[in-house]
Amino acid sequence: MLRSGPSFRRLLVCGILITALTGAFDEVVQAQGQPKAAPGDMTGAPVSRRPLDENPHYLVSRVELVHGAETQIQHENRDLVIVALTDATLTPSKGADAETLKSGDVRFIARDAYAKILNSQDKPAEALAIELKHHWDAEMRPCTEPMKCTRPIRMGSDEIGETTSLFTNGFITAYSHRLVLGGTLTSSYFSSKGKDHLLLVALTDLRAVFDGTEENLKRGQVYTSEATEIEVDADQNEARWVVVRIEIPK
Repeated sequence: MLRSGPSFRRLLVCGILITALTGAFDEVVQAQGQPKAAPGDMTGAPVSRRPLDENPHYLVSRVELVHGAETQIQHENRDLVIVALTDATLTPSKGADAETLKSGDVRFIARDAYAKILNSQDKPAEALAIELKHHWDAEMRPCTEPMKCTRPIRMGSDEIGETTSLFTNGFITAYSHRLVLGGTLTSSYFSSKGKDHLLLVALTDLRAVFDGTEENLKRGQVYTSEATEIEVDADQNEARWVVVRIEIPK
């Protein structure tokens, strides 16, 4: 027979208190970890990191920080690519000088390196963390000669944008692209030496066609593909995007 005396009431109160404390602890863990949130929705947490896409080659997460927040980007001993969607401050390794990133800036972080992002602006900061599931011991070489890194995109005699080589080690390569309003760019990705796996990051709203499959992408959206040809149209506004390319040798 159940009794409802003082001992039982004390036990019931303790149970309610433990439940409340557990719930509060769960909320703190969620705020420090990866709360679920729509793009641009901080849900009251100072930092959020949400997975966006994953396949055998990439794991992509969106990192969002309120004003004054900072976070170390964990990348599970994988090489990492950071794509800034807004202005932010990046510390690429312990003891290194902090670097201000502008919207659209891309940085490669080696798998054994420390990376921290700080938001010092008055509005939320956003970045994508792209973990690369393949690693080669070849040196990553950033493109540092402006005259050789950036090539104009031309339509007849008119310059309608540019393509910039960012970095490569022969297996992993990154490019950024820009098209003026009304421009179109078709890029071919084919190698007889291996298989290409592409990840496109839309820095603006844009329309892209992957081997005949049309996709309307929003700013900050990613799309992975093994297409050998990508066509991007800037038919609504200037288009900017980044392509990370992994080539796996045969």
